[in-house]
Amino acid sequence: MRNTHTHVARLAPLLPQLAFAIRRRVGTVPPALQVGGTNRERHIAMLVSLAVAGPATVSGLAQRLDMSTAHASLVVGELARSGLVQRDHDDKDRRRVVVALSDTARPALAQMRDRHATALDRFLLGLNDAEAARFIDHLTDLVACLSSDIEGVSEVDHGCSS
Repeated sequence: MRNTHTHVARLAPLLPQLAFAIRRRVGTVPPALQVGGTNRERHIAMLVSLAVAGPATVSGLAQRLDMSTAHASLVVGELARSGLVQRDHDDKDRRRVVVALSDTARPALAQMRDRHATALDRFLLGLNDAEAARFIDHLTDLVACLSSDIEGVSEVDHGCSS
């Protein structure tokens, strides 16, 4: 077994810094995306998920965002009351409700995406295509490993070692 203590010692302090940098960027939310005068992370995360991955059911959003279905339903309700999402019945199965971005939310999310993309572009320009793909794959695995500690998800399923 490899000794990872040195790497963990370098990585561990970076995680809170990364979380802080992301929260600070999210803090600059356009007023059009604020829910009840606030810009809670859960609202922004759901709006970004809808913008990137497209419309979804409440249970699909809950799975995407690692939250309970009840919590996702609460957030969808708050976003719908603010006019940022719309809920429509699925044409094929009228019992299913699909959540999508409203026309109000789209331009403000595009503005926010463009502002954040600049920093990501700056970072990715320093990597070749293989390095960028490997970085994203490793970051995806790290998020899955961190989540598995909380959720009880099988570590093997996400490339985590025991």
